[in-house]
Amino acid sequence: MDAECSQLLPLVCGVLVDSRQLVKDDSIYEKLLDWFKTLLNAAPPEMLLEENQCLVGLFKQVLNMGDPDPNLLAFAMRLVGMFAAQEAGYKYLQGKDVVQNMFGECNYNNDTWKDASVRRSWIQGLLCMVQHKQALVFLQQCGLIEVMLSLLNDSSLFVASAGNDLAAHIFLMSATLEGKAGSRCISDLPDVAQTIFRYLEKILTSGAPQSVTQSLKALITIFKGSVDTLADVLWPRISELVKSLLNQKPVNGSPHLEGLLLTFARFQTFCSADHDLWIVVKQALKELSPLQAGSLAFGLLSLKQCPQDVRIQSLCVLLHPLDCILRVSEDSFGQPSLLDEPVCDPITVQNLMSTKTSCTGLLCQCLNHLTDLCDKGCLLENIPDQSILHSVVLVLKVCIGQSVCTSPAGSQFSRFLIGCLRVQRSALDSIGALSVRPLSQEDLEKTYKVLAAYLENPETDPTVLKKAFQASVKWLQASHTSAEHQEASHSFLQGLCPVLMKRLCSPCWEVRDSTLEFITHFLNILKEHNEYLQVVSLSGLLQLALNLLKDQESYVRASAVTCTGLIASIAYTNPTTTFSSIEDLNKEALVPALIDILCQDTEGFPRRAVVKVFTDWLQNGHLTEIHDTELVSRVLEVTLSDLDWEVKMNALELAHGYITQTLEVNNFQSCPYTAGLPMIKKMLPIEDTLRKCEQVGLFQFLLSCLCDCDRPVALKACEILLSVKPRLCEESTVASEQHRRDWLEGRLRHLHISAHADNGNTELDSKWVTELLKKIDLDGIKCSLSKSSDYLQETPLSLLQDITATLCGGEEQDADCY
Repeated sequence: MDAECSQLLPLVCGVLVDSRQLVKDDSIYEKLLDWFKTLLNAAPPEMLLEENQCLVGLFKQVLNMGDPDPNLLAFAMRLVGMFAAQEAGYKYLQGKDVVQNMFGECNYNNDTWKDASVRRSWIQGLLCMVQHKQALVFLQQCGLIEVMLSLLNDSSLFVASAGNDLAAHIFLMSATLEGKAGSRCISDLPDVAQTIFRYLEKILTSGAPQSVTQSLKALITIFKGSVDTLADVLWPRISELVKSLLNQKPVNGSPHLEGLLLTFARFQTFCSADHDLWIVVKQALKELSPLQAGSLAFGLLSLKQCPQDVRIQSLCVLLHPLDCILRVSEDSFGQPSLLDEPVCDPITVQNLMSTKTSCTGLLCQCLNHLTDLCDKGCLLENIPDQSILHSVVLVLKVCIGQSVCTSPAGSQFSRFLIGCLRVQRSALDSIGALSVRPLSQEDLEKTYKVLAAYLENPETDPTVLKKAFQASVKWLQASHTSAEHQEASHSFLQGLCPVLMKRLCSPCWEVRDSTLEFITHFLNILKEHNEYLQVVSLSGLLQLALNLLKDQESYVRASAVTCTGLIASIAYTNPTTTFSSIEDLNKEALVPALIDILCQDTEGFPRRAVVKVFTDWLQNGHLTEIHDTELVSRVLEVTLSDLDWEVKMNALELAHGYITQTLEVNNFQSCPYTAGLPMIKKMLPIEDTLRKCEQVGLFQFLLSCLCDCDRPVALKACEILLSVKPRLCEESTVASEQHRRDWLEGRLRHLHISAHADNGNTELDSKWVTELLKKIDLDGIKCSLSKSSDYLQETPLSLLQDITATLCGGEEQDADCY
């Protein structure tokens, strides 16, 4: 603690316990706790207490108050817990009778105990303190274990939740510090751990839903922090408790019961397929409600050590809702069902599927889990891919009225699903995820057909349309790699072009925006395939996309800029494509149009997109064909005065790419005998690099950004300068701090005046950059910029000064404690 804070601390402590003072800003207690936490990370607690006796005085004054302010008492409890977390601090405070009085009977039987914040802080203080054996002994001797356990059923959920954490922490600390090596049963555990576990058993079997839930939460926390040996000791008792819960109807605490089983399933000691844990898991998959069983199944399928038979049962549980729809649909005649026989209780599932809310909820859960499992690659290899895809396609068809089931159950599903946007979005996500599975030509055509139906339907909701576009991109990406599937993809794309043209003319800007994003994505995927590009080019679609550069909506203009940039990139890379015949893609026409957007557009999104396009062109080597020096210079000049900090960030990426490419150029060997050898990278001389960068005003741009008022911009510029400094400055010089500041200030003033002169000439020799980089403390600047923007105000001294200045004023005020 520095001297100034140490001098102010007694005054602050006096202010806090002065009943005449009005502390309205309760957050000052949290800020003080944060400060003390930082201090305790750097210095021993007993030393801080010895040097600052006012803290012990604060604790005693709070304890001597007949009716202390609940917030002040809560602060004191937590602070004592922090200081007593180490044995030395604990002994010091115990010698002053602070620990006993702060956490003992005089407080938890006081009227202030009725305040939930006090009870919670009592728990939080103990949670901090119980880090050593002395604190455990104190809890036992003072009977605090029983008080803590009684709080597990507290009326305040915040208090009960904190009590769960404390019970689990004390259990694990006791088992770790006092446990016997090689324990085989619960009776071998320390007394404290046994007391906690027996209490959790008691409330778990009480039948009261809240008690069961709190017990399960505490057990989950315990086993998340346990090791294999401890889990192995406790499992026999836990398994009996879980079985008793599963035999109840309905099952109490089912969401947390699922979490408890998944926590056990992650232990390596239970990975054997014949362990009785998996018998309990199978029972849970049958007895839990379909919603909870579905979540449990998803968690099990995500585990690598889950036995094969349990994985199969989990998959059956997960797919049951889809199987229900597949069985009642006329479209499924001749199509195998997903499941040989239902795993969940069919009556329970049918009851859930008989109301719209539960039906759509269960179906969406199924589809979302299916999507996640596909993305993670956790689905079994031998699952019925064709039936799964067919069922999801069927759901999509029912949602837009393309498939109507005449059976009673099917008719009911149709009423629930027709026009249900939530189900449509989830099903389209699943369709996209299923593109990674091995599917047939028939499956591909079936999928393209339903996707086309959604894309063509004028009544498709914009959010659903976006999902349909995303799914289409995934199927195009997956299918174009296979020769046998390319024909279907080619046909799908050919039929889609007229639809896309209509969508680009939609009065809804979200539709135009999503369509442009789709065009950009599939062009990026198919840019190496001329036959696909030919289809797109001849459709007139690209010209329409180019016209949207002048759209009235800024999001659409930004997407049009990105799309245009990619189209131009493809045309420049592959001049044989018909893209090159589009007049607006002419370099002399397109670049001025983009620069005009960068200069004139009133919204930030299109301007950001323009700079990103130029950066992409630079990285792909296209700028050399369109006078890169002139273009980069113009972009840096325009963006320097842009008020959107993200535009500047994108321009910094362009500057970074330019200087990197300038520093390192490719030297292709001309000798015929070296043909086939790797390309050698040649470093340009420093003078040439500086000259090229000077031509575009790159260092002037970087230094201006270094002084920018937006901290991310300044930090990015600093990082770029640091990255090139070793190459540009091979030898550094040491100068005094004052001399360095004076020199830097003069150079920057000269640079600023010259850069804004009419001739644009900096009038500085070519060595000014290297001299600057040698003398400027870039590491120090980066360190300062990496801190929060208000770190100068958020200091302990500022906090203490604000507290004393405001509360000692004698008037009722609000403390402005940073």
